Amino acid sequence: MQNVRPTFLTVLCILTFIGSAYSIFQAFSNYTSAAVVADTVPTVIDELKDQIDAQAKSEKESEMIDKILSGVEANFTEEKVKNMGLVSGISSILTLIGAVLMWGLQKKGYWIYLIGLAAGVIGGAMVYVGIWSGIYVTGSAIIAAIFGLLYGLNLKHLH
Repeated sequence: MQNVRPTFLTVLCILTFIGSAYSIFQAFSNYTSAAVVADTVPTVIDELKDQIDAQAKSEKESEMIDKILSGVEANFTEEKVKNMGLVSGISSILTLIGAVLMWGLQKKGYWIYLIGLAAGVIGGAMVYVGIWSGIYVTGSAIIAAIFGLLYGLNLKHLH
């Protein structure tokens, strides 16, 4: 009897093929345009601060928002954008390889996929600082946990 890939696993793999391919493209784009991003972000943040300052109800509110935006700005230096491009690219390549192997019903694909997810979460925690790190890591960890669990439900079909 031939092993048949369950529909649920097929759908997960297709979602991963699309998501990982897009993420690899985005990571390459971020890496190659890091200087442009690093030059643009301070201008955008300054404009945003001016708009918020004009609408702020108090000096304390304005200072708090400025502090948050300065923290966001600190995470968009050329070096950080390039580093995150590398982290994201490596993570996405690993998840893509894992999905391809799981498409072929190979259990080692699941473990490679999990390593890719972990690389993305841990790498993001190492690159980003402050509140942006917390936001990125939390969001990435939630998505990683969901997809890791969904693929884990299909382990019995992998050999």
